[in-house]
Amino acid sequence: MAPMFPQLIHRPLSLPPERAHRTAGGIVLGLLLAFAHAATISGCHAPEIRESFPLGPEMALLERDAASPRYAEELKAFHPNDLHAELSRVRCRDSSNNFPPPPAGEAERAAWQAALERRKAIEAKFLAVVRAEYARRALKEEVEEGAEVMNAVLPTQGHADPTLHIEAILPAPGAEKEWPRWRGPTGQGTTTETGLPLRWSPTEHVAWKVEIPGRGNSSPVIWGDRIFLTTAFDKGKRRSLVGVRRSDGALLFVRDAPEAAPEPDVRDKNGYASATPVVDGERVVAFLGSVGLVAFDLDGNLVWRRELPAIHATHGVAASPVICGDLAILLQEQSENPSFGVAVDRRTGELRWKVERPAAMGWCTPLALRIEGRDRLVWGSTTAVVGLDPATGSEIWRCSGPTIEVVPTLAFGQGLVYSASGRSGPTIAIRPTGEGDVTSTNIAWRVVRNAPHVPSPLISGDILYQVSDTGVLTAFEAKTGATIYQTRLGARFSSSPIAGDGKVYLTSEEGDTFVVRDGRTYELLARNSIGEPVLASFAVRSGRIYIRSQRSLFAIEGGP
Repeated sequence: MAPMFPQLIHRPLSLPPERAHRTAGGIVLGLLLAFAHAATISGCHAPEIRESFPLGPEMALLERDAASPRYAEELKAFHPNDLHAELSRVRCRDSSNNFPPPPAGEAERAAWQAALERRKAIEAKFLAVVRAEYARRALKEEVEEGAEVMNAVLPTQGHADPTLHIEAILPAPGAEKEWPRWRGPTGQGTTTETGLPLRWSPTEHVAWKVEIPGRGNSSPVIWGDRIFLTTAFDKGKRRSLVGVRRSDGALLFVRDAPEAAPEPDVRDKNGYASATPVVDGERVVAFLGSVGLVAFDLDGNLVWRRELPAIHATHGVAASPVICGDLAILLQEQSENPSFGVAVDRRTGELRWKVERPAAMGWCTPLALRIEGRDRLVWGSTTAVVGLDPATGSEIWRCSGPTIEVVPTLAFGQGLVYSASGRSGPTIAIRPTGEGDVTSTNIAWRVVRNAPHVPSPLISGDILYQVSDTGVLTAFEAKTGATIYQTRLGARFSSSPIAGDGKVYLTSEEGDTFVVRDGRTYELLARNSIGEPVLASFAVRSGRIYIRSQRSLFAIEGGP
């Protein structure tokens, strides 16, 4: 499909330094004229026209952003890749290029034309705001081509099957009462506990706070009265397991892993202790980059170590190990060396299988699922979601669609698994069955744009929640992909959300937690700060929420 605004969509902002100031001035003048034209069009719609063709949630947010001085100010802090993702938001399911054909009646046609012009005006005004930031920085705008890019919602190729039985494989008996791994018992970030905290501050409703030595972004895991995290010192030359008593926050131990030369090219934000460990009630298994896979008992004593193929991943590693039956499994994508998967005996560290995969950039943690009685690892690899046999590591099925640099863990529910990838990549709902390439048969729905780059999706009941790195919260119909609502939270996110007790918790990198009602209408119940940056995700146990910041571990308890 041809673009509706070729002069806006495909006009590159190529600004040599010596001309940047003069060119930016000319662009800004053009943007002012675009604003004036947009205002003229958008102000001429009668209420009855608005009701005949109401804006969808995505287009309504575009309209609010285009008119928001705060949004224009927030753009100044966006990474260039995130700016590009913002430009792509104009191609949503309610945009002018996806608008339905005109109706037959004259009166209806007039309303349709006015509604179409309204959308064009919103798109032009929004693009002007984003391009003003490109001009301010003298950046060259990236250009994408092709029908798939221009159409935000592709036809569905399959259907949801709520009768398909999918359940999480727990790390050990009793794990359903604990928080034993990345994103909790099922790996989904959900809890059945009630009485969870609603409000807190750095000093209110804090049961305890303990400083965590070193530096790490791994999320806390819990078994009984023990909390475990990983940490690193001296740029990865020393890496350790930390044990904290859950009841009172006492620091029990900091136990070092065997030494190994740190892997190269680790991004400062990621660090050397980002993978979350997994605990099975007897031992804690952790992935510590070039150190390999290590296991400690619950008192912090080293049980075994398994060295791995050479680690060289752009930005460092972050995929977490999972336990499936007797196996501890790690799937590691890396761009500078071959990617690989390994499975070891969780009790002894003895190697059970190892597979080599193509070099790629990715940090996704797999899900261990039982699908219609068959055990599978479901994993978002670069350019494809795959189903693997956990007993051998062999690939059973694959579904193309994800972009490069897949970070989020998949979600599952309603007989589907949900993949999100890329700063402006797709969200895909897949029926996780079959053999071979199932791309043409098993995609239930796909939304091409605005999936998060880092935070994982969250499913609660029949709602799929996603928050983008730049703070756009979207609630989808899990069965169909229809947008229920979309809003901007006004913060940046790396932590993955959790849901429980009728609430959804979303924590920004600044340490502010947005508590939203779990439901079909957006309602912000509270906004709470711990006063410290947060990249890790929450853990929940016995009515408390545990938050790892850059420096500390907090236990948050309920209260009025």
